[in-house]
Amino acid sequence: ASLAQSGAASLHGWVAFENVAYVDKQPRAKVELQHDPPGSGPAYSTETDEHGFFEFPHTSLGRFKLEITAKGFQPYSADLYIPSDFAGNWAMQLKAEAPKRP
Repeated sequence: ASLAQSGAASLHGWVAFENVAYVDKQPRAKVELQHDPPGSGPAYSTETDEHGFFEFPHTSLGRFKLEITAKGFQPYSADLYIPSDFAGNWAMQLKAEAPKRP
């Protein structure tokens, strides 16, 4: 018997913010998941919730660039490969931007 693959995948994650306590309301971050190379498949976009969690419940498989941005924090990016029937978790911390010099 062969195992059927649905081709569907999901990615869940949590974003921590430097200098923000976990018990405090978290800043919102924009989370983008784009096929690599761009245009080779669908792109996905969401925001973190007040706890820093995000979810892409239905993604396609393939190579992606994950990009996370939030006001006052350095952007984060990572290259990912999402296989068929993947259900994965991703966690990272955004570093605070350096103070601007006068």
